[in-house]
Amino acid sequence: MNSGKLLQFFALAGLSISSFSIAPASPAHADLTTSSLPDGEHPLETRLDRLTQGINLSHWFAQSETYNPFHMENFISDDDLDLLGDLGFQHVRLPVDPALLMDLSNPESLNVEYLGYLDSALDRILERDLGVIVDLQANDEFKEYLARDDEFVDTFVQFAGALAQHLSPRDPDFLFLEVLNEPSFNFFALEDVDPVKRWDWVQGEILGAFRSGAPEHTAIATGYDWSGIDGLRKLTPVADPNVVYNFHFYEPMTFTHQGADWIDEHFNLVLDLPYPYNQVECDAVILRMTDEDLRHVAQSYCDEQWNADKIKARIGLAAAWATEHNVRLTANEFGVYRNFVQEEDRVSWIYDVRTTLEEYDIGWAMWDYTGGFGLFDKVDEQRILNRSMVEALGLSMVEVVLDTKGPEETEEMEEVAILDPIVISPVESEETEESEETEEVAILDPIVIPPVEMENREPVVIVNPEVILPVMTDEGATGRKIPEPSAIAGLVLLGVSGLGMKRRYCNG
Repeated sequence: MNSGKLLQFFALAGLSISSFSIAPASPAHADLTTSSLPDGEHPLETRLDRLTQGINLSHWFAQSETYNPFHMENFISDDDLDLLGDLGFQHVRLPVDPALLMDLSNPESLNVEYLGYLDSALDRILERDLGVIVDLQANDEFKEYLARDDEFVDTFVQFAGALAQHLSPRDPDFLFLEVLNEPSFNFFALEDVDPVKRWDWVQGEILGAFRSGAPEHTAIATGYDWSGIDGLRKLTPVADPNVVYNFHFYEPMTFTHQGADWIDEHFNLVLDLPYPYNQVECDAVILRMTDEDLRHVAQSYCDEQWNADKIKARIGLAAAWATEHNVRLTANEFGVYRNFVQEEDRVSWIYDVRTTLEEYDIGWAMWDYTGGFGLFDKVDEQRILNRSMVEALGLSMVEVVLDTKGPEETEEMEEVAILDPIVISPVESEETEESEETEEVAILDPIVIPPVEMENREPVVIVNPEVILPVMTDEGATGRKIPEPSAIAGLVLLGVSGLGMKRRYCNG
């Protein structure tokens, strides 16, 4: 990062470089032993019903290349939200990049412009009796500083408390607060710091801020390692009974992310791996591969013989942890990248995961609505609702045509930077660029959603300034190149025998 811009940031934020020193985690100061719960029945008994049958509204308030007014007001339309209710969804998960709302120099003051867009979105969602999880979908820079710097943790906690207080008037039976998407402290924490203990402390601070700002609202916590099951099982639950625990499920990654070009050079070349395990199909896929490393990746996947029983055993580990600690669970991300997988295999995996979650009484939200893992196929630049996916999710197919036209953009709209004085833009990631060359099959009786017509318009372009964040001290610096996160996940180190490859564990 440019040193001049760093100095500019520090001046605007009222900070000095020395103020961002690496310090050991201090004890949590938040009291999580109580929450303001109504008398009588515990609210989780009814609220958990709301956390079933969910979908992620990705690339709206996070992971977008632009956040101009037209995008914020029209990316998800009223017709989209009506369709979700008609299909039978009970809630949506709304990823929100804290950078849109947070002022580092005054974290308790929320950005008025983007807060207005958020309030409008929440109004539209809630008036349709859909629950909503407000998910803090921070970018990698935020996560790294939370993992390493106590003063930044304090700043973030003040912001989290202010946001919770702002949202507290909304119905706590319908609105939920999620601490952080995929913390990935196993990757960002300093080498001499226990990432599990560090995340337990940071999460406790944020939960305490939520509880102070929104005493009656249910919070959603997660594990330290990209919200995976193994990290969840190492988590120490807080004493607050009004907290639900979350994990993401994309296992096995070799299947769910085959063809993805934002992970490493091997994933985008592994195609057509079958699910459930089928030896004949595995042999045919491996036979077509000429690269020895790719053959090894595919063979390793086939040797694991993934099927419904294996998925059930894996998710069962999370369920057993919840039973042991007497807490409740939700899995608010799971999905399969659709562009390079056989449709029937994707549908089978979705069905097996969804039914397993329901068997264990675990809430769920699929990733995602319109993105690369979504409910829609893209054919001739039209969005077509995938009937097989709807059925795999146990929902009700509806026969409607949606008009997604938004209001005309006018020449009078000026090019402005909305965040003032500092914009912390989300990391631009390659996963938002989906293959234009992939041909996809239209499902019978489709719901056709025409694209927004852009002809004869003068589109407004809001240029997102470069991310400006506090500098790290040299002490403890690792010098590692941090890969861009996926739209649904983060990064873990997956051990593949014979290959020293860093793999992403999902969940952008």
